[in-house]
Amino acid sequence: MKKLVAMLSVFLFTFGVAKAGELSISGNAKASYAISSSDGTAGQVNKQPGLGISNEFTLGASGELDNGYAWSYAIDIDSVESSATNDDAKLTLSGPIGTFGIFLGEGGMGVENAASQSVIARPSDTSYAEAMTDTFDIDGFDNLQYHSPADMLPFGITFKIGHAPNAVGTQANDFKAAGTIHDRVASADTAAIGGITLDGGGDSMTMYQVKASPIDGLSLGADYAEFSGVIGATDQAPESGSYFATYTFGPATIGYSKSYAALALTSAATPAEVESVENTKFSIGINVNENLSVSYEEEESDATMKNAATTHGTITSSGIQAAYTMGGMTLGVAMNDHENAAYTKNQDVKDTVFTMQMAF
Repeated sequence: MKKLVAMLSVFLFTFGVAKAGELSISGNAKASYAISSSDGTAGQVNKQPGLGISNEFTLGASGELDNGYAWSYAIDIDSVESSATNDDAKLTLSGPIGTFGIFLGEGGMGVENAASQSVIARPSDTSYAEAMTDTFDIDGFDNLQYHSPADMLPFGITFKIGHAPNAVGTQANDFKAAGTIHDRVASADTAAIGGITLDGGGDSMTMYQVKASPIDGLSLGADYAEFSGVIGATDQAPESGSYFATYTFGPATIGYSKSYAALALTSAATPAEVESVENTKFSIGINVNENLSVSYEEEESDATMKNAATTHGTITSSGIQAAYTMGGMTLGVAMNDHENAAYTKNQDVKDTVFTMQMAF
């Protein structure tokens, strides 16, 4: 990884002077109303309706160096970011040999959900109680990345390499829990997926991604993430990997993905926790016309449990969704079912979500 840092330094200081760039502002606001009910035998959960508005603004800038190399910068401002001094941000420099970038809470490389065709959100993203564990992704840490040029390899093959080095001080590299707001100052996210925190003592994460488009309509991809150093009191080395495929024919696209994650465990005396997960996801999306889109997705997560009464738990989530776009506004509805939520047998949840999103 020292070679990657050295290449980035040479890239930054060798190639000319930047010209004045352009500034842009974009964003979206989404209002949602969710109705959730439980019909399982393991207890009632999330029966209260939920109403909310989320929004995100992106402040972007881009330009060229005097030799034609391109640079870009973007920072996101979220609706409920707590006590953050700076939000997700990225700075990239691109040329014939590829793109180098510095990413703060950005630059996700995971492909586990690349196959999703859900027109609103994956079914597992809409439930308060479903609690499906996904694979690791590098955008939970501040990281450096290299992206290969789009036309360098045959069959549309591209690859990315990312590295999250150890960090100290106030800009803690805390792994971000799925679906939560992360704080770039405080170390409040240690109870995240796998319980991993890069603590400045030599811990680091490295991630790899490859994608290809060998024929028209077909997209393939895979990723792998690994950690090094002492990452808490763990009985196994955390790692994860995923692959996906999508195929588009006419107005329809089908997608399939498979993933595996071994999580960092605390100690043998801890309460029940997920040791590893294997996720399988299938979806289909159809553009009925220029305005209306519909989708169906099914997700299954098979978890191996540690210190639990049962050694395995399986979540199954499925959802039918529709979205209708009118200019800059999109109306949507999602009806999702979740069986064995939170890997608890017979804890079944149904939710219906209505959304209205404005893009600007």
